[in-house]
Amino acid sequence: MSSPFFPSDDSGSRSGQRGIADPGAVTPDVNSVTPGPLHAQDAGRGLTSQLFWVICCAAFVFGLWQLGPIIAERYQYSISRGKALAEYEVARQAIDQFPLITVSYAYQMVAQKIRPSVVSINARKSYGEGQGSGVIISADGYIVTNSHVIEQSREITVVLHDRQEYPAAVVGQDVETDIALLKINARGLLAAEWGDSKELAVGSIVWAVGSPFGYTQTVTSGIVSGKNRLTVNQRGFREAGFKELIQTDAAVNPGNSGGPLVDAKGRVVGINTSILGETFQGISFAVPSSVAQFVTQQLMSKGKVERGYFGFLPAAVEARLQQELKLPDLRGALVLEVVPDSPAAKAGLRSGDVIRSWNGEEIDDFNRVYNLIGVTPPEKTVNMEIFRDGAPVKLNVSVTRRPPELRSR
Repeated sequence: MSSPFFPSDDSGSRSGQRGIADPGAVTPDVNSVTPGPLHAQDAGRGLTSQLFWVICCAAFVFGLWQLGPIIAERYQYSISRGKALAEYEVARQAIDQFPLITVSYAYQMVAQKIRPSVVSINARKSYGEGQGSGVIISADGYIVTNSHVIEQSREITVVLHDRQEYPAAVVGQDVETDIALLKINARGLLAAEWGDSKELAVGSIVWAVGSPFGYTQTVTSGIVSGKNRLTVNQRGFREAGFKELIQTDAAVNPGNSGGPLVDAKGRVVGINTSILGETFQGISFAVPSSVAQFVTQQLMSKGKVERGYFGFLPAAVEARLQQELKLPDLRGALVLEVVPDSPAAKAGLRSGDVIRSWNGEEIDDFNRVYNLIGVTPPEKTVNMEIFRDGAPVKLNVSVTRRPPELRSR
């Protein structure tokens, strides 16, 4: 049935179907189509992605530049810490196996042995107060100190290690060696033990005890830096007179003068006497115990020191003279001058001879001969070995008493 609104003819619908899917219709070529807005959007996304990765790479490089040193430092710290921990463990085990406490204990024992024998000395003088140290050498109150500590004193007070005070009397003093002997009225004191300074070698450990700047019972340690040194004053200038000092780097300061220098057995091997300069600079000097003991024995028995006299002028053996004098080495003392009618002249000593030993003791340094003669009692006969014309010669010498006007011959 037909209707004005719905015609029965279906040509229109077929026509419409053909318009949608007509096999005869031409299909457009997709590849020939010009890019539209969708393709532009895809290209923008690619550029954004590339920019993102560039920024990421730049951030990574910047991070390495900023954090790299910190990371390297942390890494190095970890290595160092690991090494330190390893070294710590090795050291801990080594200390347990070889305890340094033993060495420390030995140092303490040396100080413990000598300190009760060390005293502080206060000397009242016309021009002020003097202060120094000393060492007890007998249980009945004999004390050794320096001559310069008590010179021109009107009153001397000795303070023991337990702070007891005693007035002291001067038994005698020897300006040449800077040694003085005092006596206090006391009994049962702890006397120090004398050692042999000749046994000391350069490098031997020594301790200095005294009252530097008033700090009583001060103990310092060091080594023997040299032997047979010339006497020096407070300004470091060499002086005449005594010429055989022990040099040490044990700290000695004003107030240490007269105190003991002791060896590893706590024995007195020297009496501290001077320093180089006004305060400690690593160089201090002590009178050897071989000399100090001789002087104190003389002062104790006679109140003065009587020294031997030989009568010649010694000098060092220089290298340029070794071949001329036909010497095997440079040891000894070269004789420059012989005093007429002296014991040296009577014994047959000549200018140009080289003294190699004195009464069995070798002379390594020419200054040594001064004190070997100085500690030889007068009227004693000693044997001496010299080198003359390349051959050893032995002489017997009768030492006489030194004339008062002579100090160094």
